[in-house]
Amino acid sequence: MSFNWPTSLNLRRRLRVNPSYFLLPLLALPAPELAAQDRSADAELEERGFLTQGSTYLTLEQWAYDYIDILIARGRLTDLAPLVQPYRRLDVAIAIRNAEAAGRFIPGEDEMVESLRRELAPELELLGAKGPKGVQFGAEVGVGFQAVSQLHRDPLRPEGDADFFPVFELRLYGDAPAVAGALRLVWNNHYLNDPQFPNGRAIEFRQCDPVADVCAYRVEDAYVELQLPYVRLFFGRMDRNWGLPGNNGLQLSDYSYSYDHIGYKFGSERVALTGLFTPLSDFKGDTTRYFSSHRFDWMIRDNLSISVGESVLYGGENRAINFAFTNPIGVWEISGNPSGDTERNSLGLGEVWWRPFSNLVTYGSFVVDNTSVGDEDIGKASGFNQFAAALGAQLPALTPTLGLRFDFSVVNGLAYRSRVAFFEYFTLNSIGLARDKIDAVIVVATADWFARRGLVLKPGFELMWKGEDDLTDPFPDGAFTGRDNLLVGTVETTIRPVIDGRWHLSHPDLPWRGLSLDLAWDLGLNIVKNKDHQTAGWEVEGVGSVDLLFRQTF
Repeated sequence: MSFNWPTSLNLRRRLRVNPSYFLLPLLALPAPELAAQDRSADAELEERGFLTQGSTYLTLEQWAYDYIDILIARGRLTDLAPLVQPYRRLDVAIAIRNAEAAGRFIPGEDEMVESLRRELAPELELLGAKGPKGVQFGAEVGVGFQAVSQLHRDPLRPEGDADFFPVFELRLYGDAPAVAGALRLVWNNHYLNDPQFPNGRAIEFRQCDPVADVCAYRVEDAYVELQLPYVRLFFGRMDRNWGLPGNNGLQLSDYSYSYDHIGYKFGSERVALTGLFTPLSDFKGDTTRYFSSHRFDWMIRDNLSISVGESVLYGGENRAINFAFTNPIGVWEISGNPSGDTERNSLGLGEVWWRPFSNLVTYGSFVVDNTSVGDEDIGKASGFNQFAAALGAQLPALTPTLGLRFDFSVVNGLAYRSRVAFFEYFTLNSIGLARDKIDAVIVVATADWFARRGLVLKPGFELMWKGEDDLTDPFPDGAFTGRDNLLVGTVETTIRPVIDGRWHLSHPDLPWRGLSLDLAWDLGLNIVKNKDHQTAGWEVEGVGSVDLLFRQTF
């Protein structure tokens, strides 16, 4: 038994049944009627010109999502779609404004709302004005550190020694009617010590003398977006997560480092078609790769949302773009083969989020990875052998300051991989574009305790059974002819009690306006049996991280 805490203070493709197709007839159904109050609120905003106001996005790592997610689950922020993130700052401000006007917030939620109001003060002030302002610019500078007990970013897969990294951030942003953009530069030596990359380098080597031996900066966000009332056209780099709140999405997640892409959204928060396209540049030489993903989200009622979607990844030597896979309206599995261009790896998605009672939310997501194999007999055997699923239930308001959630997910050993070649795996730099762990069953129980304004505590319990298949492994022989494709070989079992949390402070708790402090931690014990898939008894290891950042907004 060892405790290891840090010493100092983060082929050919054949048509297969896609589960999303059974939901396609829903596209023909009429859009839901909005409540009279919501219609009047939207009409008032439209009359004052705010539906054409540009706004930047809340980055997915931001503390505000702890509050936004729980208030959506409680039915307070009904103007935000629960299954597609990130959110625009202005959209969150509008949701808060409408919730306050409708009297949805209850006693005990005041400190949550007050924290959000402080963060979104410029947007709320704008909503109180007679109309949108002109072009606006701003800047943020952040200084802090990250301390880790191990170098792998996933605490369920510890690797490497404890370390301490200084962190510096610079964010420039601006918005105007119908357009918004941002640039965020991050310096963090963890980029040079990520074991998921060759030599531990998540970024290219850059000489920095005399300031430092090696540059450790990365552009995490760099985008401009055209934002019209029911159309958004995005160009640049930004993290996205499409899926169940608080989890890495099965279709697309933010676990991989951010990457450049073209994105779009047609519709509103209640009915929307969202998608992206990007050429992936992680393969050298003549190998080219392209990734497209889109989804249709329909908030049928304030308490019920459904989604269908699909993703396609294809490539090869000097492979050209297939523009059928960039058509946002097309069903790619049907329309993407006009000229016999069949080589691709595609997946289909179905998702639902439902709040049947005021204090119960249920959700589910299912993905089928339709890798065809070119052989009729093997193809018939494949069926749903490549799948991922996630289910959960949430009791968001046991008390005004306490919620509880349970999550279950399973990803089999063939999901996100391809029999053809590694360039058709759903990866970027060998890291999953959606889920990064395969051949795994994971159960998580977490409490959300809003102890005081700015302080969120998340004690929890994680249980993982992990087989030997890995996302970076070659596609196994005999995958569709009797092989067990879930919990393969010697299963590693991990039990992890954890105390996660975040403390956010801003003015007037801090001395001057624009200054904020974010302290986040993830501290747990990994109790592991058969570590590294070697038959062995239980081992115990302390695994955790602490992140601190002071940020000044100008």
